[in-house]
Amino acid sequence: MDGIKRSLALLQQGEWGEDTWRIEALKEWRHYPVLLEAIRELQVEALYKSAVHGSGHINRVLLLAGIIASMEELEESFLRLYLAAASYHDVGRTFDGLDWDHGLRSAEQLETLTVYQGEALRELQGAVAAHSFPDEQMEARVMSYTPRNRARAMRLAELLKDADNLDRVRLGDMNPKFLRNDSAKSLAGFTGRLFLLDQKMKSTMKDE
Repeated sequence: MDGIKRSLALLQQGEWGEDTWRIEALKEWRHYPVLLEAIRELQVEALYKSAVHGSGHINRVLLLAGIIASMEELEESFLRLYLAAASYHDVGRTFDGLDWDHGLRSAEQLETLTVYQGEALRELQGAVAAHSFPDEQMEARVMSYTPRNRARAMRLAELLKDADNLDRVRLGDMNPKFLRNDSAKSLAGFTGRLFLLDQKMKSTMKDE
């Protein structure tokens, strides 16, 4: 069972326990079909092949991004951009260790992997390029792609980093104090339970 099907199975069949209310609220969100579309259309063949930064990580980040987006009440066009960033932020990886430049390499592939061009592509590239660098370099990395709307481009970058950083729970070093938005901070406990449920689903489905 591949990562995409496991992610859908989590949403449809997962035993969420204390988090059932959150998943039910997500399913009632008017943009929930957009999240499902992003999961179903994810180009798995383009993802970095890894147990750490591969399809499992990407699918959890997509789900976390969807929940954050629902709480932030993102409008649809910005949501789609956010989910594209979550989908392909690690495609430029060549190894699992500390690699500052993998965001830059990932950004180079976005024109091919997504439908975006022009201003939207520049915003997407800036967010993906910036996600692998420290926060103090974020603005410079984002603005190197010359987006016209600085505030929108920076918000996309910050939201991507929050969704990605939440899944650092898999590495044992997720720290809520480094999250930027209250919506993400509210998921600090949830993300650990999501990871455990995902691993249980993986074991049940004999995912490889």
